[in-house]
Amino acid sequence: MMKKIILLIISASLVMLLLSGCMLVNKVNTQPENNYTVALGLRPLPGDFLNWWFDQLKNKQNGSNSIQSKKPLKLIATNDEIANTQQLLTQSTSQNPNPPFSYDLRNYNDVPPVGNQGQANDCWAYSTVESLESAMLVQLGPSGISADYPFINDPNNPQLSVQFAAYNNYDWNLSPHELTGYYFISYQETNQDNGGNHFFAFYNLAVRGVPLSSDFPYEDSADASYIQWDPTNGYWPQDLVKAQYAYVIPSAEWFYDNSYSYTDYIDTIQSAIMTYGAVAVDFTEYSDFPNYEYWQAPCSNWVYIPSSTANPTSSGHAVILIGWNDNGGTNYSGPVWILQNQWGSSWANNGYFMLPIITQEQYNDIGSNPQAIGYWQIESNPGGMYVPAL
Repeated sequence: MMKKIILLIISASLVMLLLSGCMLVNKVNTQPENNYTVALGLRPLPGDFLNWWFDQLKNKQNGSNSIQSKKPLKLIATNDEIANTQQLLTQSTSQNPNPPFSYDLRNYNDVPPVGNQGQANDCWAYSTVESLESAMLVQLGPSGISADYPFINDPNNPQLSVQFAAYNNYDWNLSPHELTGYYFISYQETNQDNGGNHFFAFYNLAVRGVPLSSDFPYEDSADASYIQWDPTNGYWPQDLVKAQYAYVIPSAEWFYDNSYSYTDYIDTIQSAIMTYGAVAVDFTEYSDFPNYEYWQAPCSNWVYIPSSTANPTSSGHAVILIGWNDNGGTNYSGPVWILQNQWGSSWANNGYFMLPIITQEQYNDIGSNPQAIGYWQIESNPGGMYVPAL
């Protein structure tokens, strides 16, 4: 009897860990999985694996051995092939040692229009593609876009296909080696609408690329179990935008464990926004987050902080980080992040919202308090933050 109880607890924990997702405003898209009802969208990789991965990636970039892996039959790439599409970012890229007290990519027309994922489970694909579109504007500018991608009609507003990114997803499995501690990653392509993450989505930006949204229009269907393949242009393979690789900023916990300072961490994020464009991030949704558009109205300068009665859900959500403001907002005076959601422009402040930046005190408490950073804060995500390099 005790064994059965333990197995049930373990099973429930694994389901909640691996099958978290994006909630929709006033609507949760759910489906049964092994007798549990779970919300799908973001499907994060486990924190233990990600901390190991970033340690190995750091060693590889410092000239150490390759990231060990075994290549099962269904594996598309070795660990090294994935690692070659990632570059750790652990220091400021700015020549200015003092970042501005506020910065907003919207002021420079360097963010795409606010999207709307509707009832599909692809927040991770949206944030990946939107980060790429922003990177094009910041790193290349309209003239560079015209020169490098002449098939883009409006270089001031490159529109790439979220549908294509969501269709080319991966189903994965991790196997830690009992003796060495290395992980074996096995994965295969899937177009099931069961969630994804930035780890594989940004790998795809480098090896596969993304076509125009007009070649693969977005289809929002809550009834579809699979992402649809319905290209409107047979010549789409000729018109792809690819990233060279992705800059990856590990979690606050990883920075802390590797003896980086609080200033190192925050400056790295802020300089990445200024130098490379909107950064793809994710966080755990709390039960009152979908109603943010209601309880923050009519004030457009409201900072989201969960109420005392709100609880973390099984839902993870991915968005893009476009700036910050050290002066805070109406209900919070500390520094805040500015983020763009993809629930349409009628949500919250025209589709945008703000979250508190973690404090020096929170960062200092990481070693003694595993919950020093709220799960609803983007710095708590073990998967880190991603931005493409072109």
